[in-house]
Amino acid sequence: MPRHDPNLDVRAQEDKTPSLEYLLNNLDLSFLWSKVRSKYSLHGWVSTFDCNAMFKALLLKEIRRLSSKRKLASFLKKDRRWLRICGFDKPPHHDSFSEFIDRIGVGAFREVFNEMVRQLNDVENIGRIVAIDSTLFEAYSKDSKSKANADPDARWGYSATTKTFVFGYKLHVACDAESELPLTYTLTPANVYDSVEYLNLLKDLTARGIKPKVVLADAGYDSVANIRQTFERYGATPIIAMNKRNSKDRFRKYEFDLPVDRESDEWKNLYRQRGAVERLFSRLKEEMDFKAVKVRGHESVEIHAALSLITMLSVALVAKKTGNSDLSTSLNFWRF
Repeated sequence: MPRHDPNLDVRAQEDKTPSLEYLLNNLDLSFLWSKVRSKYSLHGWVSTFDCNAMFKALLLKEIRRLSSKRKLASFLKKDRRWLRICGFDKPPHHDSFSEFIDRIGVGAFREVFNEMVRQLNDVENIGRIVAIDSTLFEAYSKDSKSKANADPDARWGYSATTKTFVFGYKLHVACDAESELPLTYTLTPANVYDSVEYLNLLKDLTARGIKPKVVLADAGYDSVANIRQTFERYGATPIIAMNKRNSKDRFRKYEFDLPVDRESDEWKNLYRQRGAVERLFSRLKEEMDFKAVKVRGHESVEIHAALSLITMLSVALVAKKTGNSDLSTSLNFWRF
């Protein structure tokens, strides 16, 4: 008579309660190798560790709010269970994570983000109503008295929220207003005006097959070019608040052909959905410590931002594919 395998009972009774382990076990990264394989042969470089394991560990770092790659390596060294869940045979040194990120580069992280958005679009139709906004955050500096010398790529920008100048960057995001999930992003120095990035975000969305019917934005995006091109070039209805500086031209002729009148209840009801992108930024900052930037330079900061957004999409994809759609926008349910 064959021996009974107790592991069969464990697998049969697998706990399907939302958790970080459940998230990592159900995350489909089968596409990842195709996005990074060219980087593994760069100048003969071969990683000691599997790319899927490295990527899962970086997601673990984001969700568990580990403040550095050194703390991530220490966490995995002390807890062999999480080491196995990520897919490692032995603990990586913290330098291995830095080397992996540097070799893979900003482009590969962008491709991973785009692929996850594509998968999300397969699960449910997204991008019908898009909300656009930006968030300002400080550049990394060990010395608070010399921030201006901390990061050569960062710049001073004004925060309308805190009424202060901030030395750092802006993350510009177009998000799906219904699911409150990111669809595309750009990173700029803090001194770049919001309206400048608006059309870049729309261009990227449409190039990837996402064609919004409605685009929502606050008064910082109010310009003739943004309104006309949204409607004429991209076939979407612009719902953009009027900038006070443009208020003298209250009845602007170029708005006469728009399908939704600015003074109508329909316009006001649509504009209320713009809060989706503000809630997205709130989750970035409060649930993932997005503000705690520990790297310098535009590319490194962009990867930091990309990882935060990819973490959001990872949670949403697993939640929706496993019947937990109501938990698709909350990292707190998946943290432990």
